[in-house]
Amino acid sequence: MKSNETPLLQVENLEFGFEKNKPILKNISFTIPKGSFTLITGPNGSGKSLLLKCIKGLLKPSSGTILIDGEDLTKHPKKRLTSVGLVFQDSDTQIVGQTVERDILFGLENLQLPLAEQMKKLEEVVTLLDLSKQLKQRPRTLSGGEKRRLSIAGVLVMEPKLLIMDEPFANLDYPSVLQVLKTLLALKGEGHTIILVSHEVEKVLAYIDLALILEQGNLTLQGHPAQLYTQFRSHGVYVPQEGTIEELTWLKH
Repeated sequence: MKSNETPLLQVENLEFGFEKNKPILKNISFTIPKGSFTLITGPNGSGKSLLLKCIKGLLKPSSGTILIDGEDLTKHPKKRLTSVGLVFQDSDTQIVGQTVERDILFGLENLQLPLAEQMKKLEEVVTLLDLSKQLKQRPRTLSGGEKRRLSIAGVLVMEPKLLIMDEPFANLDYPSVLQVLKTLLALKGEGHTIILVSHEVEKVLAYIDLALILEQGNLTLQGHPAQLYTQFRSHGVYVPQEGTIEELTWLKH
């Protein structure tokens, strides 16, 4: 990120708890540059999903601030709902249309956009996510990787400023993992800002710009993955002991 460029996301001193004076997320602060690919990881129960929901606007932080593109949206959860696209771990929960095409158009129709604009956005997103051949298919007939790409398409077509993926590789076979990984890298290549939450860090370490590790509601480690690689295990995150980040590359260039 250029030194004078406004970050896409700034989270400052964020705290969250379901009960007063019992914070689960504690004093979380980090900055996400525009166009970057960020990994948030950590042991189970560390607060990763709660952090996502706070950023998205589904939960109200107890304290702290959330700025998106320089605008303080802490007290504007509805604006965060539209600015932040969240793709859940279970793709089926986000798929509502009877066909791939109807599912992608669902959100655009709710916005009552002109038909020509809807079709233009549809064409752009299916081309980017390589779903053109599946437009008339029923979503239940898709492979795991195709369903994940469809759930991304349904979010991306709404043009959020920030795209968050929650465990995008969960329950996928090897070919589907490669499909999703290629999709994420294509989105980054198009300039999208992406946050990925995953415990399967070996799949993405070779491609990310920033890693954040949460432990028991605290942000205990953040920085470039190459600098943090040897510290992952001591913070409860599995990485192969031998080799380098570059050797973890899943895709052949």
